[in-house]
Amino acid sequence: MSTTARRIIAWSVGAVCLVVAVWLVVLAYLDLRAADSTANLVAAVVAVLGLGLSVLTLLMIPGGTITVARRSVRVQGRGAIWAGSDVRDNALGTGARVTGAPTPASGCPSGPAIPDVDVRGHGAVGAGGDVTRNAMGEDSER
Repeated sequence: MSTTARRIIAWSVGAVCLVVAVWLVVLAYLDLRAADSTANLVAAVVAVLGLGLSVLTLLMIPGGTITVARRSVRVQGRGAIWAGSDVRDNALGTGARVTGAPTPASGCPSGPAIPDVDVRGHGAVGAGGDVTRNAMGEDSER
């Protein structure tokens, strides 16, 4: 789903919630018993919709769970390079070149989460994700 579609849905849900809230306040001013009954019904409908959305989300995610890993990447040394996630299709070094089509992003973690990355030394490269299809070193080519 595109970002624009998500924004439209979010604003629509927000507008509906605002209308319902205003409606309940006006109804409470006019007839408190009717407002109480209506608020109970609205709460029940929102609870059922939330439950359905939760089940739908779990069914759409492979494996039924989402694992978000926070990685700490530290490198030390002259010419050291670090990245918090993937390092793809880069040319690192004097005369290094990347040729060919770029690597498509994986879109999901490729392996188990790495809690910390600590790399030291001259020209060290540290990444919190995959390091693929790079040209590293003098006059290297990919």
